Amino acid sequence: MRPLLTMGLALALAGCGGGEEVANNSAAPTPTPTPGPMLGGVDLDKPIRATGSAPYWAIYIAPGTIAFADAPAASPTDFYPISPKLEGDTARFETQTPDAEAVTITLIAKACTAGKETLPLGAEVRIGSRTLKGCAGPGAYDWAARKPSPSPTPSPAKAK
Repeated sequence: MRPLLTMGLALALAGCGGGEEVANNSAAPTPTPTPGPMLGGVDLDKPIRATGSAPYWAIYIAPGTIAFADAPAASPTDFYPISPKLEGDTARFETQTPDAEAVTITLIAKACTAGKETLPLGAEVRIGSRTLKGCAGPGAYDWAARKPSPSPTPSPAKAK
């Protein structure tokens, strides 16, 4: 009887695990997304719109998209999308038109006034021999309506 008891005890202990350490993954921290390149408090991985007047122009920059219009009713022209090169307080996009004309878009981390609105970035766009100056900030551009899309309204802070 004693050998059966010993054998039963050995089998019971063998089912308790292989001696391997078990990790508790329930408390593992969730990875935090790495913020994109920033310029003047503006995330360059989010949509940016830049505009100017005299002459009118508008440009929309988002990951995978650069679109330009040089008149209020003009259809936008897509430029070759490219990531910016950051240097100090500027971000430079060096691209081209569909006709291979050189385009340099420079965003400058300096507040800029456009009408009644103050935007966080200045903008300079060089297309061939033309130089256009204006202001830029976060936000999309509604090409169908030919105007900036409304910026999202921040949600009010919850009372504690």
